[in-house]
Amino acid sequence: MKSEKFDIENLPKENIFKVPENYFSELESNIHKQTIYKRSSSVPLRSWLKTKAWVAVAACTTVGILGYLTMMPTQESIGTESLSGVQNQEIVNYLIQENTNQTDIADQFDGNKSIKISDAELLDNLKVTDKDILQSIDFKNIEEEI
Repeated sequence: MKSEKFDIENLPKENIFKVPENYFSELESNIHKQTIYKRSSSVPLRSWLKTKAWVAVAACTTVGILGYLTMMPTQESIGTESLSGVQNQEIVNYLIQENTNQTDIADQFDGNKSIKISDAELLDNLKVTDKDILQSIDFKNIEEEI
């Protein structure tokens, strides 16, 4: 292949491009027609933003609820077998630690007829000495009432 030099000055000087008839006079109306058609087919931006915001809120709410429900700790029933190995003294110590009122415990025993506890057994569990009982009695008021 032979390489020839290309000379721009030897090219013909005529205009090879032709503009269709009335192109520039009809250009504005053609552009206007095309933009009106495109505007009517698109969704308004403001409406789309509102929809997008509500979809985002709904998605976040759904994720939050599902996360809470799946991560929430559940407590299963312990059953009666698990407490059978616990000694009574450990239960009493737990109730003392939790500051459970003794009258509430006594009310539970009064309502349950199957549990039979004597008064002496209750006093033994309270671990109250005779000295403590005598200190809690106000003898002055007893003498005045007699």
